[in-house]
Amino acid sequence: MTIAATTSQTQTETFDIETTSKACGLSAGVLRMWELRYGWPRPGRHANGYRYFTRYQIDELKRMSTLVKSGMLISRLIQDGMPKWPAEMCEPVKIVTLEATKALPAPIDAQARELRDRLVEALHTKNYGRTFELLQRASWEAKMADQATAAWLPLLVAMAEYRACDKSFPREDALLSTARDHLKGLLARLPACERPLWVVPSTPEDTTLAYVTALVMSQRGTPARPWLWEQLPRGGAAFVSVGAETQSDRFPKAQHRGHYTLQGARSVVAVQSETIQPN
Repeated sequence: MTIAATTSQTQTETFDIETTSKACGLSAGVLRMWELRYGWPRPGRHANGYRYFTRYQIDELKRMSTLVKSGMLISRLIQDGMPKWPAEMCEPVKIVTLEATKALPAPIDAQARELRDRLVEALHTKNYGRTFELLQRASWEAKMADQATAAWLPLLVAMAEYRACDKSFPREDALLSTARDHLKGLLARLPACERPLWVVPSTPEDTTLAYVTALVMSQRGTPARPWLWEQLPRGGAAFVSVGAETQSDRFPKAQHRGHYTLQGARSVVAVQSETIQPN
């Protein structure tokens, strides 16, 4: 009798919105917004109008919270006022593992390696504030020769992995802008070169990749600089292109020395083993 009574009580037990919020990890405001915008969850109402939730609803909200925090869009998870769980969807759920980012070559310096590991962890947990802090620290704590592998390459590859899973990273544009600012400063500290190998981004979105590629090439003995103008380099100047799109028809063969992309774990690190001599 005691067990039966306990089970019955558990099934009929209700919780207010604040208790539900703490239990599922979603704010009360989010729960209200979902209810108004998507018609789910559908809490009961007490006589005084206050919402109440059952334990079963809390379990569903916990499940939904996990999916949303993994990067899935709530508009796809709630349809016609009902949750549509991944197993019911036609497309498989894509999970961001950052395997490619973790597989990148680690910096030689121990301090830079520790920074890189912390940065990868922050990227994996989608912690914008921590990611921004570690990028700043890398810019002044890591040696110039280690910064590409400690910060800038992991950042670019991680962003590519999120996009490949149809997910976004908080304030990605701000992080990439921060990276470009620091990379610009690093390139300015390199010896001047009258005829560098230009690195042309295939699209404006590839500009940060152009900065990183130019830095890595310069550190490997090929003076290079990012090309930031719409028109291509003139006067027979040699250049390479970077980006997801090759656009080989766009580039004169006499000047074009190759193309680099962010593909899987190899990323731009492939540039490190190349020796490309500009004309």
